[in-house]
Amino acid sequence: MSRQSVREELKRLLMEHLAVAETHPPEECTLDVRSVAAVLRVSPTTLYKYGFNREVNAAEQRQRENTFIAGAAIEQDYFKGQIRTLIEELEKERVRSKELVGRIAIMEANTARLGFDPEEMHKPIMKPARTMSRAGQGGAGGFRKRSRTIGQQ
Repeated sequence: MSRQSVREELKRLLMEHLAVAETHPPEECTLDVRSVAAVLRVSPTTLYKYGFNREVNAAEQRQRENTFIAGAAIEQDYFKGQIRTLIEELEKERVRSKELVGRIAIMEANTARLGFDPEEMHKPIMKPARTMSRAGQGGAGGFRKRSRTIGQQ
């Protein structure tokens, strides 16, 4: 078996690195000839010699484009999560509403069973008459202590 040429081996390593690096944001994995050469442990002039600088520049361009797409995808995932949460809350409220309707039906049935008109339950409660002040009539804790003087006991 013949040995692969240095160029083919370097191209394979370069393509593997670029494929991984494109998926990361530019802050994590910079794509320029010098940084790629440092990762591959070769001289930058070697990359220029074989014309791999065009591959690196194209990968850098794709990485920048993917960053914008990735940002939009992250935002879209966030909003999908928000929608999912709101749908779950809506379902919980629907169940709660159905349970309340059931409780009201039971209350109406019990009022009819006890001999009251169920329609009376739905009438608003009248406000208390407030024509006269109730101040000073006493109540819980509203009693007065007699003052004790030396002459009175």
